[in-house]
Amino acid sequence: MKRSLIKNLTFIPVLLALFLVHSSLIAQDTKPFLGTWNGALSVMGQELEITIELSLDEEKNIQGNIDVPIQGATDIPLGEFNLEGKKISFKIVHPEVQGDPAFNGELDETGKKISGEFSQGGAVGTFSVEKE
Repeated sequence: MKRSLIKNLTFIPVLLALFLVHSSLIAQDTKPFLGTWNGALSVMGQELEITIELSLDEEKNIQGNIDVPIQGATDIPLGEFNLEGKKISFKIVHPEVQGDPAFNGELDETGKKISGEFSQGGAVGTFSVEKE
């Protein structure tokens, strides 16, 4: 019984260390990505003007929406955010938008431009937005 208790007590610091490492990964610095971003996405020979708005919710999680004015689309929700250093990925998460639209981009050295790949329903293109 004593030996089992000692094993469990030595296991607790390991769990605590793993929790702290995991928390620091979750606590990725979102600040460079927050704000209004204007630009375009290009796919299948078409270029569409877009505006992306990124902010934090009450729980300090990144959230956002996208406008595609030429399509009359405004405040379309974004989700499934993943931040890794200067890289960001997210998806359009509106039930009426089909093809699983996804953005995978990277913040440039100036911190004022995100560019990368856009994909939807098997079509792949690019996107580039600049911070207002």
